[in-house]
Amino acid sequence: MKKVLFATTALTALAVGGTAMADISLFGSARLGLVYDDSLDNELQTNSRVRFGVNMSGETDSGIEFGASLRADQVVDGGIDTGDSGQAGEAFVSGSLGTLSFGDTNGADEQWVGDLNGNLSLTGLGDFNETAFVSNGGNAGDSDTFDFSNNADARPTIRYDYDFAGFGVSLSADSRLSDYGIGAGFSGPVGGFDLEVGLGYYAFQDFTFTSDETTTGIVEVDGIPTEVALVESTTTQVEEGDQFTALLGFGAFGADMNVIYNKLDSDDGSEFETIGVGAEYAFDAVTVGAYYRNVMTGKGELEEVDGDDVYGFSAEYDLGGGAVIAGGITSTYADDTIADFGIDMSF
Repeated sequence: MKKVLFATTALTALAVGGTAMADISLFGSARLGLVYDDSLDNELQTNSRVRFGVNMSGETDSGIEFGASLRADQVVDGGIDTGDSGQAGEAFVSGSLGTLSFGDTNGADEQWVGDLNGNLSLTGLGDFNETAFVSNGGNAGDSDTFDFSNNADARPTIRYDYDFAGFGVSLSADSRLSDYGIGAGFSGPVGGFDLEVGLGYYAFQDFTFTSDETTTGIVEVDGIPTEVALVESTTTQVEEGDQFTALLGFGAFGADMNVIYNKLDSDDGSEFETIGVGAEYAFDAVTVGAYYRNVMTGKGELEEVDGDDVYGFSAEYDLGGGAVIAGGITSTYADDTIADFGIDMSF
């Protein structure tokens, strides 16, 4: 009964009356450059990517805003099934009583805590500055931060947001209405500084994740011993638990800095606790960034990362017109060095 009430109450509060003509616009991005990874046999390689999508928006006669967004890459792997389940793109309605979002969108905790500043690299370089939110499937399974948090059942998400005078609160659940999150915070000027404070909590049920480890081996191809890449997949069961995150950020004089704390506990005894700091500084057309994160505690399935840390440095130069020259270097949890350099384009 509570599950039905959560969704029904939010929809009733944002009930849409009347219709209006919608606006539709295309957007896109592309990049090209070089990537270095000292853990690979071919340490230096080329890298490129092209993405495009569509934004749709409108407003009813009674002033309720509505819209949706979709990137083409969000439906390539999953096809129609992914699109029908709501994992492709995001749809929302918004009015004086708040905003209701469905689909490929943040959980309530991520909405108010977010990621460390300081990663301006071309490709993300593993996106180790990103906070490993279980509500985001370990950042949608697209981050090398912690495979442990890659909850494939976290998306699609339903989230309700309400903001007032710089303060705000969010509530969220996964599509099964079995995992729940809450986030709250403040963002605004205080004493000449831009201040950000955020708190997040997420309770999750059992889930499994699959991690791949790539090694090299020798096999016979047409009778000739040949070295090939071998991928070994491991499936791990994570028992129910919860996650608490917190953010403190401030900015002034062209600089933005934030600190993020993250603690996850599972009933199987697995636990991780991290603290990180990130910063960016902009002057003229140049922005430089740096971040650092340390695993304060790693237990159970995460014991192997106990005490590890990761850090990165990056910069970008704005060429104007949506193009920037970007590059960075990162030392990973495994003490590998990765780097990139190239041009990032937004359309």
